[in-house]
Amino acid sequence: MQHDCLYHATASIDNNKKPYQIIRYCLSEWASEWNIENNRDQNFTFSELRNRNITSQQLYLWSAPIDLIERYQLYLNQPLNSTKTDIETELFYNCTFPWFGPVCQYMFDQYESNHLSFAAMIHDFYQNGNDMNSLTCYTHLQCDRGTSLICLDWTDICNGIIDCLDGGQDEEDCWQLEVNDCLENEYRCRNGQCISKDFYRDDDYNTGDMMNLDCLDGSDELFDDNKRNRCGKREPTFQCEEATCRISPTIDTREFKTLSSSSCVNERGKLLMQAMLSVKENSVNDTCWRALMCIAFTLMVTEDSPCYGFCYPGSCTHYIENNCPAFILLPA
Repeated sequence: MQHDCLYHATASIDNNKKPYQIIRYCLSEWASEWNIENNRDQNFTFSELRNRNITSQQLYLWSAPIDLIERYQLYLNQPLNSTKTDIETELFYNCTFPWFGPVCQYMFDQYESNHLSFAAMIHDFYQNGNDMNSLTCYTHLQCDRGTSLICLDWTDICNGIIDCLDGGQDEEDCWQLEVNDCLENEYRCRNGQCISKDFYRDDDYNTGDMMNLDCLDGSDELFDDNKRNRCGKREPTFQCEEATCRISPTIDTREFKTLSSSSCVNERGKLLMQAMLSVKENSVNDTCWRALMCIAFTLMVTEDSPCYGFCYPGSCTHYIENNCPAFILLPA
């Protein structure tokens, strides 16, 4: 169960537009084994706050938790002569910066003095480049991709490529989209999905408002790659995340084209390739495997790749001839 959430109003791709989305950053596990006591900061009961004429607005300005502020306002709404309840003894901790939380138990480990707000921290985190070091997984479909290190992403479903080796479940029944008929008041996306015609081309390109995609393949709006590419250094908004990947037709580079979501960025492709590189046939020696991978995955020829300084796609032949068996099974 999620708790102690921080709420962030996201910025639009177009900086002049108001945000239409709030992202929650929450803890997912309760630290039930911790007995947190705060002897550092001042604390006041709701009754003491009321006697000092403290308002809920003041608690908000003091960065008190929103749910605590709401409970305090409910307490203030009670008549003074009402029956005493446990809520009047609830404590508010006046946290010393940079501590925060119900009992001032949290602080940011990478806080910088130029960060005037949580929103500024989020903005700088993505502006400086979010190094992807793990994969998001679609867990509602059992799928064997050959190794437990590789999982199914939601954009892998019904993309025309069989990824599940144990039956191709990721492409099962996807043909129904291809023959799907939409109602008269609906627009048919290229992938067969139906949306209301009210959402077709509903972005205002004259004012630069973009892009609120309703089709998962983005076919209901005109792509503006200059703006879509901003997603690479933006927080994960609907504008950037709710679209499937568009793959580059250049097979030899195997790079993802438009940065339409975190599922499509080059870093995800590199992580998938690194996972496949880690699974080696027992009958193949390391030199052979390394050369084959350098040919198969040219995207990996970077300074942090196993191919760097070893061989490049056009110069690996002699390693293969001298070290590889006649037949070998490669991941794809």
